[in-house]
Amino acid sequence: MNLLNLNHLICSKKLKPFDLSKFILKKIENILFKNYFINIDYNYVKKQCLYSENLLLNNKHNFLTGVPTSYKDVFSTKNIQTTAGSRILKNYNSFYNSTFINKLNNLGVINIGKNNMDEFCVGSNTFNFFFGVADNSLNKNSTAGGSSGGSVFLVSKNLLPFSIGSDTGGSVRQPAFLNNIIGFKPTYGLISRYGMFSYSSSMDTVGVFSKSVLNISLVLNAITGFDIKDQTTFNLTKEDYTRYLNKNWLLNKINFKKLNGLRIGISKKFFNNTYSFLIRSNIENVLLNFEFLGAKIVFVDILFFDFIVTVYNVISSSELHSNISRYNNNFLFNETSFFKNKKNFFNSLSINCKNRFFIGKYLISSDKNKKYFFLSKKIRTLIIENFKKNFFFCDIILLPTLSCNSWNSLNFSFNKILIDKYTSVSNLTGLPSVSIPSKIYKYKSFNFCKGFQIIGNYFSEARLIQIIYEYKKIFL
Repeated sequence: MNLLNLNHLICSKKLKPFDLSKFILKKIENILFKNYFINIDYNYVKKQCLYSENLLLNNKHNFLTGVPTSYKDVFSTKNIQTTAGSRILKNYNSFYNSTFINKLNNLGVINIGKNNMDEFCVGSNTFNFFFGVADNSLNKNSTAGGSSGGSVFLVSKNLLPFSIGSDTGGSVRQPAFLNNIIGFKPTYGLISRYGMFSYSSSMDTVGVFSKSVLNISLVLNAITGFDIKDQTTFNLTKEDYTRYLNKNWLLNKINFKKLNGLRIGISKKFFNNTYSFLIRSNIENVLLNFEFLGAKIVFVDILFFDFIVTVYNVISSSELHSNISRYNNNFLFNETSFFKNKKNFFNSLSINCKNRFFIGKYLISSDKNKKYFFLSKKIRTLIIENFKKNFFFCDIILLPTLSCNSWNSLNFSFNKILIDKYTSVSNLTGLPSVSIPSKIYKYKSFNFCKGFQIIGNYFSEARLIQIIYEYKKIFL
């Protein structure tokens, strides 16, 4: 679903925002048993439709006015309950909106509802045992991915032009890969995190799902920018993320090959025994496609690549302990009271959350702090410096999104290291990254997803959008 086409229909009054939202809500009612949504408020949808129609009458509309979307339930919304996927917050009503949601509301974007997710973003499969397990849009027996698994279905089925989730260790790119859509994770600090329930504060990023890269660029134009309420945001000049579309990579030269001059970094460490044959052959195919477009392949070295998941787990678990502890006035620091008082709300957390919480408590305890947590922070600094040096020799780094093509929803013992191995890199470094789908490989009644991931330098989102646009125009 293209935003420009949708905007033309709405502005020419061939399609009313109310009728469009009504159509989508009917489709949602037919799939409620698949657990893609946690909260839907029909009265609030009506109010938003009236506001967007007033903007159209007063000629104050833009490309996003009257367009329906959905948000992951980790973002605070004033008029709809926010649960963060947890039974602990099932009746929580926030008194404010997230900053980027306020920006979209002012433009007349219609919030259809809040999507299902892993509890407090801890997980990779949206196996939410309280709100239900979200299904994959392509295969019934596969997971939708996580933790933003509920946000991808309507986008994958062309019912919504875009949806917004959060990415801590691949929570946007992984479900995008498994459901064959684009998952875009921008630079850390480009979009305000104010109003977002924190999992790992130094790695959480707002991400965008869509099938069209043009949609993503228009959404980024609307929600990026400095926020006085979030000190991690950057005060940069406002830019247009569509400015490189239909242009050559070398802007001062005219080339028939649009990506002539692009340098793609690839590491030999990516080609190891954790690959499946389909993923390895697909990456080789993608590299050949980029060479056809004029790009050049450069080999780079990624330091501590085999330890990246370990460093990510140490830092994220430690920060999760700090973030969840505040929900019960530091009662959680006393494990003895936790095991004695079974009525305590912490017993309502999923096993995955409990495990991460107690691992985090162990890692930041007084005698283990320097041994694990501070050492991981030092290694993280070395990884960041290594990536900065690599971008002197290449423009982007290409790598797989996942180590597997699909994940059976019944396989709870799947090795989580294989899931986060390639996606957690950009979260540790804060670099922008995007998962791009390739053609689907069909075997009998089962669909194998094929795709790849590219990582760019800091604040190079416009260039990444240019690369995706040129690649999809020819090969997808």
